[in-house]
Amino acid sequence: MASDAARPAPRPKASPGAARPTSGAAALGRLGAAAVALSALGAWAFAPAAPPAVAAVPAPAALPGPAPVSSPPPAPPPERLVSRTRRVGANGTPGQVLGALGLAPEESQAVLAALAPHLPFRRVRPGDQVRLERAEADGALRSLSWRQGPAEEVIVRSCGEGLCAERRDVPLASEVLRVAVTIRSSLYEALQEAGEDPALAVAASDVLAWDVDFYQDVRAGDSLRLVVEKVHADGRFLRYGEVLAVEYDGRSVGRKRLFRYTDPDGGTAYYDDAGQSARRGFLRAPVPFVNLTSRFGGRRHPVLGYVRAHQGVDYAAPAGTPVWSVGDGLVTQAGWSGGCGMTVAVRHRSGLESVYCHLSRIDVAAGSRVAQKQVLGAVGRTGLATGPHLHFAVRRGGTFVNPMQLQVPRGAPVRADWLADFQEKVGPVRERLDRSPVAWTG
Repeated sequence: MASDAARPAPRPKASPGAARPTSGAAALGRLGAAAVALSALGAWAFAPAAPPAVAAVPAPAALPGPAPVSSPPPAPPPERLVSRTRRVGANGTPGQVLGALGLAPEESQAVLAALAPHLPFRRVRPGDQVRLERAEADGALRSLSWRQGPAEEVIVRSCGEGLCAERRDVPLASEVLRVAVTIRSSLYEALQEAGEDPALAVAASDVLAWDVDFYQDVRAGDSLRLVVEKVHADGRFLRYGEVLAVEYDGRSVGRKRLFRYTDPDGGTAYYDDAGQSARRGFLRAPVPFVNLTSRFGGRRHPVLGYVRAHQGVDYAAPAGTPVWSVGDGLVTQAGWSGGCGMTVAVRHRSGLESVYCHLSRIDVAAGSRVAQKQVLGAVGRTGLATGPHLHFAVRRGGTFVNPMQLQVPRGAPVRADWLADFQEKVGPVRERLDRSPVAWTG
C-alpha cells in the first residue's frame, strides 16, 4: 500500500459565497481588459497636440472716411426765348423794320447805334431778313441778327450795360461740278430742269459773249456743258464761282469750247483747245440775255408811224438791265440826244464807234475810258420809245453799219513758251468736261 506521503495534498474547499473561477473565460477576460487599457494608452500617446493658445488682439480702430461731398445744386433750366422775324420791304428803312418787330424807340436807337459800324444803312435793301430774340420771362432783348444773304450777317447782343454788334463769319465751301443740258426752248429753262440756278445762264453767256449771241443763235436741240465752281454758305447755295470750261454745240454757231487759263504772269483769259484767244475786239451783244426785236434796215417806226431806215438793232429788256460796252474805247458822248433819249457813244481803236440809246441812267462821263464789258448805264425808254429797250448802233467812218455782220479779229493767243503750261493746267478740266459728271469738293 502506498504511503501517505505520495498522495497529493487535498484542495481547500471554497466558501459557499465565493465565485468559482473558470480557467478559459477568466483568462480571456483578463486579456481583453489589458488590451483595452493598452489601446486607450496608445490613443493618448499618438493624438495630435492641441494648438497653442493665441492671445486675442484687439481689432484696429476704423480709419476716418472722406468727408461727405455735397452735390451741386441742379442746373437752372435753359432760358426760353421768343423770336420774331421780318423782312425789309420795298423802300423800307431800318427804323421801320425794327418798329415792326416791336422794339421801343429807345431800343431801336440802341440797336441802330450798334449796327452802324458794321452795316452802312445805305446798303440796306429789300429782302434783308431781321430776326429778334427776347427772353420769354421778362421780355429782355437777347439778340438781333440782320442778314443780307447766306454769307452776310451782323449780330447784335447784350453787352454789359448796352449792346454790341459783330459780323458773323459764315464758313464758305466750294465744289467744282460738271453741268450738261440740252436746250428745248431756252437755256434758262434747260438749267432749271437740271436743278441749277438760272444765274448760270448769265455766267455761260458772259464767257461765250464773243462767239454766241443767246438771243439769235440758240436753236432747239443745242447743247451746253460747263465745268463751274459752286459756292455754299452754311450748306446753302450762295453763288456760282468761276466758269472753268464751257462747250456750246449749236446748229447755228457750231461747236465752241473755251477754257479758263491763268498764265505765269498772272493774267487770266479764255482760250480754245489750241490756245487761241476767245476775246475779240467786239462782243456779239451789249446786253446779257434779252430779245432781239428789231434788226438793221428799213422798218415802220413805232412812234412816227412811217417807214424809215433803222440804223441799228433793238433789244427788248426790262428797265434797269445793265448795258455793256462792246469793246475798249473812249466815251465821246454821255447825255441827251434827241429821239435817242439818254445816249452813250464810245469810239474804239478799230475805227468803229458804238452807240447806245434810250437809257434810263448813264454811269460814265464823256472823255472817260471804258473797258470791254464795263457797264455804261441801264436799259430804259427815254426819247422816242414805246417801251423799255436798247437801240444799239455801230458807225464806221461816220456811216452806220449792221452790228450783226461785223467781223472782228481775235486777241493774242497763248504765248508759245507757255503752251506746255497751258496744256498741263487745262488737261484735268478738259477731261472733266468730256467724261466725268461727278462733282468734287475743293
